[in-house]
Amino acid sequence: MKKLIITLSSIALVLFGVYSCKKDNINGDKNNLIGGSILTLTKNINGNLDFSKPTATVSIQVGSKGEAVTSVNVYLATGSDALDKTKWKLIKNLPFTDGMTISASTAEIAAALAPATITPGNQYVLQNEVVTASGRKFNAIITPSNYTSFAVYGIVFTWKATAVCAFDQAATVGTYKVVLDDPWADYVTGDTIKITAGPDASSIQFYGYPSAQAGGINRLPWIVKVDAATGAATMATQAAGSYGTVPAKVAATGFVFSCTGFINLLVDVTYGTDFYAGNKFKLQKQ
Repeated sequence: MKKLIITLSSIALVLFGVYSCKKDNINGDKNNLIGGSILTLTKNINGNLDFSKPTATVSIQVGSKGEAVTSVNVYLATGSDALDKTKWKLIKNLPFTDGMTISASTAEIAAALAPATITPGNQYVLQNEVVTASGRKFNAIITPSNYTSFAVYGIVFTWKATAVCAFDQAATVGTYKVVLDDPWADYVTGDTIKITAGPDASSIQFYGYPSAQAGGINRLPWIVKVDAATGAATMATQAAGSYGTVPAKVAATGFVFSCTGFINLLVDVTYGTDFYAGNKFKLQKQ
């Protein structure tokens, strides 16, 4: 098996070189084969970016295979197509050493994204481009997707930063306006909900579904647990009350962003024996 993996890796690097230079001529003729270079992932250090801190970073540790790499260009891919290099913004060029850490800070990503701003919960695509000793450049655009998706190669041209911010219970409590309740629609935009501290320091609670105006009775507060470092939110399946005689249960995942006063949840509702997944429930602090 080990020999097979080595052979596959070698083939990948050779064909990868062909693909980058002769996309229309991959016929196996050895005279057309040239070497290429890839970055390989050694360790995924951190993918969550605390955008409330300019010096916070996301980072990965990398090695390489193929022709010697002299440096790495790190880009932010903007727009809807992460493989459209015309939309890439250069963050920096780094001298390459095997086992190096590649990082991008909040300040660097914000500068590349401007005039748009970092939004909590969004994922931002970073693109690495290697520069070889011969001056050639290799990136995700010119690498066949069947190689980048094959785990045995460990190729890491593309990686992501998820914008998060630390949870502060005291800063989170207060009155919120409903921004979106779709498609469950117990609330309309502009309705208000009171958020209070939860039963422990890492949670909040509030009355969500069933709402009073939707006929909710025997209502129970939602208990949402929040990760202290990232604001990632989870709500285990719990009884929430009844719509008339029909009992309801809820569960949720999402984010609670203390730094912006924004709560973004995907809520699963069990209404009697019927199940409704992924209802979008968004709140903004007033």
